Amino acid sequence: MLATAVALNLEGAPTSLQEEAANDPVAGAVLNGMNLRHILSTGLAALPEDASGTPFNASHVYATGNIAADMLANAQAEQTGRIVAVRLRGMTDDPGMRDMLSFLIARDNMHQKQWMAALEELGGLEQVMPVPNSFPVEEEAQEFSYVYLGFRPDRAEPARGRWSEGPSIDRQGEFSARPMEPLGEEPELAPPPENSGEQRAQQR
Repeated sequence: MLATAVALNLEGAPTSLQEEAANDPVAGAVLNGMNLRHILSTGLAALPEDASGTPFNASHVYATGNIAADMLANAQAEQTGRIVAVRLRGMTDDPGMRDMLSFLIARDNMHQKQWMAALEELGGLEQVMPVPNSFPVEEEAQEFSYVYLGFRPDRAEPARGRWSEGPSIDRQGEFSARPMEPLGEEPELAPPPENSGEQRAQQR
């Protein structure tokens, strides 16, 4: 559907339209940085790759073997897709394109709720967190299980928020916050092997 929409928008597009589009900062940036392979390999037909130039493959399919993790990943993917579709719809005044994007935006809406409904059937976030919830909690370093560690150069107290105080999402503990600090001793790395190319002193 998306590839067809791209191809239809590019088909027979006169140079004057490209020049007009270039007046828009976003479109201009795209046109001025056009990928020549798009012209040479496909004649401006739709490429089977994402907006960053990554070819379509199964790299975006998350199958961890843990249903809670997979449902959360699915929901996040739908959120990202809906963000992009909403931005695209705001960049066009073509009625057909806007109708198609409205459909895709609605489907992304449905799919987000669908995956979250699957999580609800598993007991909701309180039951599935942390993922995986089969690992024995007593084997965690539990002093870090509910503490927000702030990374500030001055080691000042971290900013407070829902993520750092109050009951945890799993209702099994209380959030707290403290500055991050070095733990353990300074690591001592083994010397590099001889003739490894490691530079010890600048030689002239």
